Amino acid sequence: MAEVSRRNLLTGWRNSAPEFRPPWSGDERHFVEHCTRCQQCVTACQTHVLTMGAGGFPKMDFDQAECTFCYACAAHCPENLFLPQSVAPWDYQLSISERCLAQRQVECRCCQDACEVQAIRFRPTLNGIARPEPDVSSCTTCGACIPACPVSAITLRSRHE
Repeated sequence: MAEVSRRNLLTGWRNSAPEFRPPWSGDERHFVEHCTRCQQCVTACQTHVLTMGAGGFPKMDFDQAECTFCYACAAHCPENLFLPQSVAPWDYQLSISERCLAQRQVECRCCQDACEVQAIRFRPTLNGIARPEPDVSSCTTCGACIPACPVSAITLRSRHE
């Protein structure tokens, strides 16, 4: 069962999504089979977005911070577990659900304000409330927008879903 954050408890929403592993960790099964749970990657994480999850395996906690893709987690891992920095860190994309306030006719641009690369733009609609439009080509999937959303409408999902 997923851990309930204070915000999710108040909004009545529980996250049942799988845990996000560190960038460049590759295949989930391979990662879990070979990770020794030494916590060196967690200790090396500069933004503290990497925490210990279920079973003692490292996971990304975007409620804590965003990922800067510094590669410190991979560089400090004593195992040959992480992919090279030259490949994409992971295969996720931004997803905004129907819980989004702007999609429910309430003015909100918290995600846009949190996005350093401005990958979330708002387009005006006929009713006057602009709706978010993620630009997947410029989104780094750093997760900065996730804790900024007051209704937990933003997640990362596999590009293959």
